[in-house]
Amino acid sequence: MEEEIKETNESGDKEDINKENNEELENNNEENKESSNEEAANDEVSELKKKVEELQQEASDMKNKYMYAMAEAENIRKRTAKEKTDAIKRANKGLLLSLLTFMDNFERALKAGEKDENIQGTEYYKGIELIHKQFIDFMHDNGVSEIESLGEEFDPNIHEALTMIEVPDLDKEKVVEVYAKGYKLNDELLRTAKVVVGKPPAAPKE
Repeated sequence: MEEEIKETNESGDKEDINKENNEELENNNEENKESSNEEAANDEVSELKKKVEELQQEASDMKNKYMYAMAEAENIRKRTAKEKTDAIKRANKGLLLSLLTFMDNFERALKAGEKDENIQGTEYYKGIELIHKQFIDFMHDNGVSEIESLGEEFDPNIHEALTMIEVPDLDKEKVVEVYAKGYKLNDELLRTAKVVVGKPPAAPKE
């Protein structure tokens, strides 16, 4: 009887041990499963962070490319506009220079008429005066102005000396005659004045 009780107790102990072992295994499995899930979650978060950083970098690169493209387009627009403006200016300047030649001819005709009493007051002379005035008004409206030269100090930047002569009582070189007037287009030189320059007499040799 005692042996049967003993065997029963031993059997119960074994069952308890097995039960404890099974519970421990289950706990270990749960812990391992939780650990694996946590590692997987961490890996997924890291991967997402990496992807976000890559997307942010791509967005930054695209923004920089867009800004560069916009700046380049603006530069092209400005450059094209400037080239167009410069081309128009060159064309206008060429036209105005050509018209100055006609102005010179009209002024020479007027000067010649001033010396001939038979021409002054005629319809022909009045017609020349009228056309000359129209030329002057047209030039003025387009930014062309005459450079005052007669009696002014000689300036090689705006005067072209055709010849130089000695003039008494001069202490410096001055324009004494204007053969062709000089003109400015706004603030730029359009044409130099062709002039005769008077200079102080040379000092007598001892």
